[in-house]
Amino acid sequence: MAPHLISGLNIFNAATAILMSLMIATVHKYGYRNILLVLPPLTAVFMVLTTLTTNQPIIMISFVVSSSAIGVYDLMYPLMWTSYVPSKIRTKMFTVVMVVNLIAESIMMFIGGKAVVFIFSKLQGISYQTASNLSADSNAMKGAMLSNYINAYKWVIIITAIINFIAFVLVLFIKDKPIDYRSVESKGDKKTMQEKMATYKRLVNYKTVVWVLYLCAVQLGAGLFIQYVPIYLNNILHISAGNNFNYQYFVNRCHLRRLLLCTLFG
Repeated sequence: MAPHLISGLNIFNAATAILMSLMIATVHKYGYRNILLVLPPLTAVFMVLTTLTTNQPIIMISFVVSSSAIGVYDLMYPLMWTSYVPSKIRTKMFTVVMVVNLIAESIMMFIGGKAVVFIFSKLQGISYQTASNLSADSNAMKGAMLSNYINAYKWVIIITAIINFIAFVLVLFIKDKPIDYRSVESKGDKKTMQEKMATYKRLVNYKTVVWVLYLCAVQLGAGLFIQYVPIYLNNILHISAGNNFNYQYFVNRCHLRRLLLCTLFG
């Protein structure tokens, strides 16, 4: 990866956050189903595009768009849960969904690293263990070996894109109505500007402000370094691709345990 691409990861993440915000702001206009119908093809197409070109601007744009589409999934289900799940069981069901989500992410991260090494070993015609050892220092690879290593990642991206199209088929079964994602008012019930401002003012209270500031601080702290950790593990410490993904698997497991503890004691 080019050095200026690595140094620009925070800029890419900022662009991703802005694009995610714009996407989620359109939910009340277009609805859950329409947004979810767009996200899987958007993710898949731009992910595959990164495997078909070496043009850096196209790769950067594809990364931002696909990452934004992926990020919106996590922002969508809290909104959908608020609309479709009764308040009495909402917290419990939301926790179940987050647990399932983290378990699925953990499994796929664990498999993802192994898949890269496995595909690399097959393309290179070597054993899995030898491929794993070689993946610990990708900077030392040259020629056909480096090409095969990059192609291994490309194949994993393509497989991920195919899974996204399966998600697209599942979205076809979702049905929603305007009342599910926005306030539907008759002509005589339209709120005045003063009433709308009063509604917004109720959102600006001590609890919401502190919660938003807390989230901003956590995201800022994490965003400054978390995307560089896999690069550091592989390029500096020379940890193999499989074990690098194991690290991310371990992090997700920690998130899962934290969530379960919050559910038990919250």
